[in-house]
Amino acid sequence: MVLRMTIRSRWKGVLCSGVFCGAVLLAPPVIAQRFPAPPAHNSPSLEAPPPRPGADTFQERARILFDAIKANDPEAGLPAFMTREIFRQIKGVSDPDRFYDRMLRLFHRDVAALHEMLGEDAANAEFVRFEFSRRRGWVEVREESNRLPYWAQRHNWIYYRVGEEERRFEVRTMNTWDDQWYITHLSEFRR
Repeated sequence: MVLRMTIRSRWKGVLCSGVFCGAVLLAPPVIAQRFPAPPAHNSPSLEAPPPRPGADTFQERARILFDAIKANDPEAGLPAFMTREIFRQIKGVSDPDRFYDRMLRLFHRDVAALHEMLGEDAANAEFVRFEFSRRRGWVEVREESNRLPYWAQRHNWIYYRVGEEERRFEVRTMNTWDDQWYITHLSEFRR
């Protein structure tokens, strides 16, 4: 269990007498954030990486994402995107919600951009498959401002067909939670 604490203090006054001179320190209550135990695949005590989940574990969510892109409906694609609750547990940054909100805005923007890229072909585009690239690795604790380890998979592809022509678009970054993959960035993330 990890406990995150923030303490702010202020000098409220000084008490002095002939023998004693001290300060009264008043602090607000400690703010603690508790997380449930992480799944075994993301345990910080792992001595070796767990088996890397295959692309097959993401096929259905890739199809859901593709349908959301066709419809220009980012909310419908959220089952493919890492949840706020998971992100809070993984990231060891001071304000994970602010970072997550930015990632979510970029996800919405990217879904709209991919829909625009499909253009008039959106109505006739059909999902074919999702494929991993060879860019992958086990990310240890503190490597990417994280407090839990995970598998990362970069530069992956969703293939689709319009008529007889097969096309593809990139899914930039994915991370694992337990034995499932979730998108964190559809396109390149710029800070």
